[in-house]
Amino acid sequence: MTANTTASVRAFADRRWLCLISAMVICVCAGFGYAWSVLQTPIIARFGWADSGVALAYTITVVCSTMAPLLFGGLIRRMSSRLCVAVGAVLFGAGLFAAGLMSQLWQLYLFYGVISGLGVGFIYPSMMAYVVRLFPDRSGMASGLGTAAYGSGAILWAPTAAALMEKVGLGSAFRVLGVLFAAVILLGSLLLAEPPEGFHAAMAPAASGGQGSGADLNRGQMVRTGAFYRMVAVFTCGLVAGVIVISQASPILQQTLGYAPARAALFISVFSACNMAGRFVWGSLSDRLGLVNTAGAVFLLCILSMAALAVTGTEGLVLLFMGVAASCYGGLASLLTPLTARMFGPRYITENYGVMYVVFGLA
Repeated sequence: MTANTTASVRAFADRRWLCLISAMVICVCAGFGYAWSVLQTPIIARFGWADSGVALAYTITVVCSTMAPLLFGGLIRRMSSRLCVAVGAVLFGAGLFAAGLMSQLWQLYLFYGVISGLGVGFIYPSMMAYVVRLFPDRSGMASGLGTAAYGSGAILWAPTAAALMEKVGLGSAFRVLGVLFAAVILLGSLLLAEPPEGFHAAMAPAASGGQGSGADLNRGQMVRTGAFYRMVAVFTCGLVAGVIVISQASPILQQTLGYAPARAALFISVFSACNMAGRFVWGSLSDRLGLVNTAGAVFLLCILSMAALAVTGTEGLVLLFMGVAASCYGGLASLLTPLTARMFGPRYITENYGVMYVVFGLA
């Protein structure tokens, strides 16, 4: 390594913390989708559309966000992280702004579901790959912080959106949030910088313990390996446990424990906090215990928590194991990116994680 390369690596090692903070702010904005529950009822109340029809919009945005890296992988591969996020910001913000002008159900599907969903698909996977490239020596921590920031959408944006709708109305709230998110994400993208040549080699040895097979595989090569399909199958099954708890916590608690809706709603917030804590805790632990060991522990806890919930009806145990399942969902979300880099190499992590991101849609 030349003196100039060494100097640039050292300089970037200090700057990467600013880049990480910027990436986290971007992920916080992109996590607005987690606040969908506070949007659905006002939309139904204003337009009189059927519950199931309005709920479909959220399904569409999830599908579009998870499929965007697959459909536009060739384009994303040729973009820098900054440009990819900028494109996503325009799509995301424009989709929300246009949703504020909707008058028919298909427009909700197109603007909120498709356009804003594609925007998230450009932003979030690229940011998760980016933070791992920033911290090859602490990839679990970086991935945990990025996924925790994204998952904070339910906590931060739900009350914000509710207050905004009450003050200025549904349509104006969509438009204000669209402009706000586009502006913040675009500004955040200006602070992103690509790691210099030799950065990974200089920073990774202390923590790498080997990079899977040692080969850098692009997405075409990756999907032809058995390891890819094993990872997809295992992560999809593991994530299902958390999806059940996160998406169905209220009816589960009402039907199993006889909770009133208000009390069940309180524990939805508790499980959301478990999800976020799991993202950071499990991600950080992986830097000390190793990615494979940590992933094994999380999968084992997923199995045990689901098995326990199948046989117990005791209130305290039900709440405990639901919280464990939610934390494991967050843990798997934080481990997916660094594990993908380890198994298939860091060089093509952006496009490879974009493909692996489909496990969330499958789950």
